[in-house]
Amino acid sequence: MLSTLSTGERIRLALVRTLVLDPAILLLDEPTGALDTETARAVETLIARRRSEGVRVLWVTHDSAQVRRVAGGWMAVENGIIGPVKR
Repeated sequence: MLSTLSTGERIRLALVRTLVLDPAILLLDEPTGALDTETARAVETLIARRRSEGVRVLWVTHDSAQVRRVAGGWMAVENGIIGPVKR
């Protein structure tokens, strides 16, 4: 039963359901936010593998360390404006 799954289990199930369809583009909004560190890293690795196979990824996160681990490039939203990250 879906209703008995934890939030993390639901997130993993949704990701698996999406990846089975072999999409050309992934739009991910905080895909690891409710996951433990080990599982989050496994998801990062899985998505990195898909990127290396040519899948385009738009990954929204508040985790700046994760951005440094997974991003090929990034933009930031500040005061409602999307722009390059200020260093």
